Amino acid sequence: MRILVLSHKPPYPIVDGGCLAMSRFLLDLCEMPMIQQIDYLTLSTHKHQFEPQAYQALDLPKVTFQGIEIDTKLKMLPALTCLLTNQSYHTKRFFNNKVSKILVEKLRSKSYDVVIFESLYAAIYTPVIREVFSGKICYRSHNLEYRIWEDLSKNEHKPLKAWYIRQLAKSLKKEELSIWKQVDCIFSISKEDAIMMKQVTHKTVHCVPSSMPENAMEVKWNKDRICFLGAFDWEPNMEAMKWFIQEVFPSLLAKYPLLQFHIAGRKSQLIPNEWRGKNVIIHGFVENPLLFIAENGLFIASLQSGSGIKMKVLEAMSIGAPCVLTSKAAEGLSLDTKMPIHLDKESYISDVIELLDDQSKQKMRGDLGKAYIQSAFSSKKVIDILQKELSSIA
Repeated sequence: MRILVLSHKPPYPIVDGGCLAMSRFLLDLCEMPMIQQIDYLTLSTHKHQFEPQAYQALDLPKVTFQGIEIDTKLKMLPALTCLLTNQSYHTKRFFNNKVSKILVEKLRSKSYDVVIFESLYAAIYTPVIREVFSGKICYRSHNLEYRIWEDLSKNEHKPLKAWYIRQLAKSLKKEELSIWKQVDCIFSISKEDAIMMKQVTHKTVHCVPSSMPENAMEVKWNKDRICFLGAFDWEPNMEAMKWFIQEVFPSLLAKYPLLQFHIAGRKSQLIPNEWRGKNVIIHGFVENPLLFIAENGLFIASLQSGSGIKMKVLEAMSIGAPCVLTSKAAEGLSLDTKMPIHLDKESYISDVIELLDDQSKQKMRGDLGKAYIQSAFSSKKVIDILQKELSSIA
């Protein structure tokens, strides 16, 4: 089987959860004997640039990589035009005639069994390739993009901004549902998202989770440290930090004056100065995210908006870090009764306090999470699912 992949950003270097999800999917595809060749095209933008040196050390003989540079910077006039015409500026920014031309040339010059679009922002090229490609088109959905913006609008207290975000969500939903109708099948990394998709489309929808490798790293217990790691050019992470620092952290500091909140990740320098203090420590981008989590122990995941699976939560759980999760942070993980999931700040605060006071409870929470990740998100399980689903559509 020969596959053509287009992603809206490079899978390497791994600078955020989206890159991690794409890199894991690629590695799992490469382990499948039925896959002979993967031509991997990726958009290269000002925010996520294609860096050829990031691929030189990869031992992936089945894969060829190509970056396509496009301009996705926000521009006022096109944004206003899309708002007035009820089009999605989110997706429109990623459409480029140069990309269309390269896709068409690839499909005309080589024979592919399946085209896989990584994310909605790549899948907008579906109508382009339908004209020249008669094989199967698969859309890999990381999350329901429109739901993220619906949540953000509900949590926004400024009326005008809330209205604007609602308009963005409406146009994005229209675009997203349209894509679902055009592709042949959808691979959702979240079971909950897959269920919602099946309710509104007759196309084949499969839940294909993102795998996590086993890791023997030891997590340190520290009663004076908690941490979070994520990409802060993703609006839900910034919203989550605002909620935690303003609504939760003061209550924790009142009980634990020496408690430190360690924050790391891409663009963490964007965190406003008024959220910082001697107890809030910003590390910036870290080369080894798992080591950062392991050294700081208790992992705080306080998302208020979003859908899909949160890759940084998966990573934290994969090394046995105890996690405290809001319902949005836990969405897509199907944790059920395996660990507490919090709907309000009072129960969230109570859970953090209980774990900070008891090392054995932290270890128990971490061990449960690690065992769950190894059973539900192993490469073997994901490859078995992929083998079955790709065989059925090819």
